Amino acid sequence: MKICKKRLYERFKNNRVWFHLLGIACTIWFLLRSGTAPHRTRYPCQQFSLAVATAYIGFWVLIFQGFLIWMRKAKRKTMRAIPAFLVVLLLLCSFGDGVLSYKLLSVRQTSKNWKPICKDPIGVPKGINPGRVVWVWNPDATRSELKGFWWLEENNNQSVLDKMFSQGLQNLTGKHNDFEAWNALFRFFNRQHGYGDVGYQLGEKIAIKINLNNCYGYPSGWYEYVKEDNERDANPFVVKSLLRQLVYVVGVPQEDIIVFDASRPIPNWFYDRVADEFPNVHYVDCMGGAPGREKVQPSSEKIYFVDGTIRTLPTCVVEAKYFINMPLLKKHPINNGVTLSGKNLFGTFIEPVVDLHPYHISGQTMGNPAPQVDLLAHKHLGGKTILYIGDGTYGTLFDHRTIMKFHMYPFNNDWTNSLFFSQDPVAIDSVMYDFLYTEGPKPIEGSQNYLHQAAEPPKNVYDPEKDGVFLSKSLGVHEHWDTNVDIFSHDRYSGATNNGIDFVAIGKKYAKPSIVITKPREHMCYVNGKEKSFKITWKYIYAIPITLVVGNITVEAQVNDAQDDADYIEFYLDEKLQYVDEKPPYEWEWNKPSFSRHMLKVVASINNKYLLEAKQIVWKIF
Repeated sequence: MKICKKRLYERFKNNRVWFHLLGIACTIWFLLRSGTAPHRTRYPCQQFSLAVATAYIGFWVLIFQGFLIWMRKAKRKTMRAIPAFLVVLLLLCSFGDGVLSYKLLSVRQTSKNWKPICKDPIGVPKGINPGRVVWVWNPDATRSELKGFWWLEENNNQSVLDKMFSQGLQNLTGKHNDFEAWNALFRFFNRQHGYGDVGYQLGEKIAIKINLNNCYGYPSGWYEYVKEDNERDANPFVVKSLLRQLVYVVGVPQEDIIVFDASRPIPNWFYDRVADEFPNVHYVDCMGGAPGREKVQPSSEKIYFVDGTIRTLPTCVVEAKYFINMPLLKKHPINNGVTLSGKNLFGTFIEPVVDLHPYHISGQTMGNPAPQVDLLAHKHLGGKTILYIGDGTYGTLFDHRTIMKFHMYPFNNDWTNSLFFSQDPVAIDSVMYDFLYTEGPKPIEGSQNYLHQAAEPPKNVYDPEKDGVFLSKSLGVHEHWDTNVDIFSHDRYSGATNNGIDFVAIGKKYAKPSIVITKPREHMCYVNGKEKSFKITWKYIYAIPITLVVGNITVEAQVNDAQDDADYIEFYLDEKLQYVDEKPPYEWEWNKPSFSRHMLKVVASINNKYLLEAKQIVWKIF
């Protein structure tokens, strides 16, 4: 037996067969075990399998890149044609099952290097306090190190979220208690719409649009862990905080409240965590195929988009007197755009959303009409919205699915733990946009085109009711912040006195200086220093259970809000000092080959008084 093993070793050691066998085996094992049950990715055996599988995939990525170099350098046309044919075949195979057309829409646009001009407001501020946006931040709203899915109760602090709601409402309206704040909102709305100076009246219905864009079914029990995952959708505990306000403070009967998404089902993981306290609220979705869920019913009201698309509004929207828009702090994969208040309204009509994608893409060119404006201008949507509440408890950076921790101050490599409140749809989207832009990767310039269109609508373009009355008035104020001003300062924007965004930030008492490792980012994969994603079926996977580095990488660190620059930053690997950098940007080239788990640590000395430290577990291969 020993002789056989020796002969096999001698036979295979030179051609690296074992590398391929191990790589293929780990890839298949990971897909079989975790592809059907994402929760298994937390198992140690699966983390090791993923590390090996990713290294094997990275190997073929490098081979593929070399293939392209050979193709460019080949002198004979026939030599060029062979690899070109193989490359085209590989691409066609990888985009199979009807995914090609969708991914062509999702390719990021190439555009000039654009930097927003700060404090240059356009449009007319809206609201009791015109243009006011309240940002409430509390790092205790969520658990920094999640246990299971983000939407589990143990990862969200309901009492903290309830307090954040009170702070947001009172600071938005300038009132001293929640009842007075809601009364001010309802009275302002009714005066603006010609209903008189009255507050909420019993019997009036309120429709709440939540964002469930990544939901496609009703899994529950053990099947929930097979079908569902950590993708970002409406936070049930944020919605519960809103319902507590409406039911217990305002006195709205549960039967007069509608929580809905007309384009997606309301999954059990969301419904069970809200309906346990509010069972008599109407939960309306596209299917009505589960207990407690009702199917959207079409009304006679239509929305007419500029591109000619016509969609039907549901009765739950048309029959409601008030509308509350609850967007999420999310990016969007189409051209690296954003999904905020305007895009959240894509789920307010009966027919499919996909037909609007060409118009949406066209609307990402500066100066073109944008579908978000059609929606915000419609009398039954933006026209009857009493409040915009941005759920920023968890943000996304690369797509509309994958939650990511933010490095920027004051988040300091934590979840964003934020809520946003406003009566001005353009202002709140501008603020949420600035958070996404500052953290990066940068959205293209055209992703904010709809904000320009809404702030200063062109003449004779938008007529969403097709009644011959075109949108001629500003829907709100658009402005970008000044990053040279403290993020908690009212002066981050130009303010109400200069007809800009009236920015109110809550939570500075929780902020503290910090050092963060900005590269490699936690739970990301890097091949030769570049971030990589993985395609599984029709999705691109950005976050993985471990932080994986294949090949060399430049480790980067930054100091947040230390008042003074760092005297120096030390880079450690497994507690051994590797490099000292005395000037920003703080970087260290990690180029030693490895095939194991390491502790990466950075230490900053600030004004020779105190030290800041950050650690991160990294798997490195090659």
